[in-house]
Formats: sequence, C-alpha cells, structure tokens
Amino acid sequence: MKTRQVIWLVVIVVIAAGGIYWKLSENKSNLESQVAFAQKKVEAIPVKVKKAKMMKLERQVQSNGTLQANQQLTVVSETQGKVIHLYKDLGDYVKKGEVIAKVEDETIAASVMVAEANVDQQEKDIKRYKRLNEGNAITKHDLEQAEIGLKKAKADLIKARKALDNTSVTAPIPGIINKKFITEGQFLGGGTPVCEIVDNAKIKLHVSVDGSDIYHIDKGQKVDVKIPVFPDSTFRGTVTAIGVKADRAMKFDVEITLNNSGPVTLKSGLFAEVHFPFTAKESLVIPSAAIPGSMENPRVFVVENGKAVRKDIVTGISNNDVIEVISGLKPGEQVIYSGQLNLAGGENVKIVN
Repeated sequence: MKTRQVIWLVVIVVIAAGGIYWKLSENKSNLESQVAFAQKKVEAIPVKVKKAKMMKLERQVQSNGTLQANQQLTVVSETQGKVIHLYKDLGDYVKKGEVIAKVEDETIAASVMVAEANVDQQEKDIKRYKRLNEGNAITKHDLEQAEIGLKKAKADLIKARKALDNTSVTAPIPGIINKKFITEGQFLGGGTPVCEIVDNAKIKLHVSVDGSDIYHIDKGQKVDVKIPVFPDSTFRGTVTAIGVKADRAMKFDVEITLNNSGPVTLKSGLFAEVHFPFTAKESLVIPSAAIPGSMENPRVFVVENGKAVRKDIVTGISNNDVIEVISGLKPGEQVIYSGQLNLAGGENVKIVN
C-alpha cells in the first residue's frame, strides 16, 4: 500500500515538473519572439524627409534706433578774460571758422607787439654779430647764443599770436547753436564751455542687425526710414557703414545717412525705423522644422544609404516655413524634418513620407 502511494507521488511530481518545464519553455519562446519583434521594429526609425532645393527668397528686415546729428560738439574757451561781444545767439547758424564770441585782447595784443619787437631786435643783433665774427671781434660762442636768442624770440611770438587768435572763439564745425553757456561781460577761464553746435545737415541712424541678415546688406544700399512723428512720410536713407565685429548678442552695427534737405527738417533724438529690402534671389532652402534645438549652432540630419547622417550648417534668412542654408548642404539631399529629435547620427532610418 505504501509502495503504491510512493509511486503515485513520484508520478505526480514528474507530471508537475514536466508541466513547469513546458510552461517555462513556452514563456521563453514567447519572450524571444517579442525581443525579436522589438528588434525588428527598431531596425529602422521611421522619418519624413524633404529634399534641399533652390528657390527665390524675399524678405524685409526691420530695425530701429535714434536719429543722431552728423556732428555735435561743445566749443570751449582756449583763453581767459572778459567776454566783450557775442556774435551768435541760440538757434543761429554758424559756418566753420566763423567767430562766435570775442574776449578782451588788449593785454595779449600788447604781448604780441613786444614779441614782434624782440624778434626784430634779435635779427638785428644777429646781423651785427656776424659782421663782428668776420673780423674776429667776438667769439663763435657769442654768435651761437645770439642765434639761440632769435629762435626763442620767434617761439614767443608764435605763442603770443596764438593767444591773440584764441580771444576770438570760432566754430570748429558748421551747424546750429543748440546751447549757449556764456553771456557778455562774463569772465572766461581756459576750458570754459561756450556753446554746443549741432550739425544736422545730414542725419545718422545707427541700428543693430542680426548676423544672419548682415550679409544681405551692402554699403551704398538705399533703404526706407519711417519716423513715427511723421506717420505719412517715408524718408530715403543710404547705408554708409557696416560693422565688422558682432556684439555679445551676435548683432552688427549698421549706419544709415539721411540728407536733411527735404521739406521736413529732421532733428536728432527722434525715434526711427529702417526697412532693409532683400532682393529676390535663388537660395538653397530646407524646412525650418528640420533644425532641432538651438539656431546658435544649427545642424540637420540627412538620409544617406538608409542611415541618418548629421551635418552642421550655416543658415541665412528665413521665410515662412523654410530657411536659407548658406553652407553645409547640397541641392537634392534628403533632409529629415520629422522623427529627427531622437537621432544622434548613424541610426538606420526608413522614409515614411
């Protein structure tokens, strides 16, 4: 009886072990099938592509700034003394070299007369010393000292005449007297501000332009300038200078000059907007969506022989949903614009357009 129970127990154990083994084998087979299926699924990442192509791009870049005078400076006194006459007032126009104010000059004029007399005397002494030197009546050293004395007298005369000239305060540039700092009867010291002159014959406008746009702007290019205080007017300007170094924001300074001779007289300090029209041209373009991440170091992925290949590019202007590629790609290359976010380069890809 006990033997029969043992036999049945052994049979049950064997059957259970067989069931367990069969179940484990089935699970292993299913797992291997799933792994194989998963591996098969990731053999090729599905992507969408568009070919890099040539097309005409048109764009107008806008920037803004503040109008500046062509020239602006503060005139200062180079002499000292009492102001005896003012020839120009606030708002007056002055030519370059025109006298603005006169400082008393009697003492300085007298110094000029003394200096001129000293030069005359020294020149006469030189002539006399030369005759004496020919007869060996004086030493060569005496003649040399006399010649040195003449040079010093001439230098003193130059200084005296310069001081006399400085009593007439003149305009170093043409323009309008924008500020006046002195009055008649006032005592001036050296370096005292006299007036501020603003030359608005030409108006300058400095604006900042992105590095991606700077190569589309040329020196001499004509641009339209809008000034909000004159909403119905458009002013014509010319690009007169382009910066050669970008600032920290990767922007370049561009100078626009406007001739201020129209029916409306522009004033420095006004806010202005400039519009740079870009001429239509054939450019290599790709979808803007093809560039993952930042535009600071743009890159794209292209399909080559069934694989994703990373390429660094240089971009230009953008227009709607496409962007210009200056370098890094060739026309006809298949650029991935969907499915590229998880690519690093080298993966197998499948085009599913």
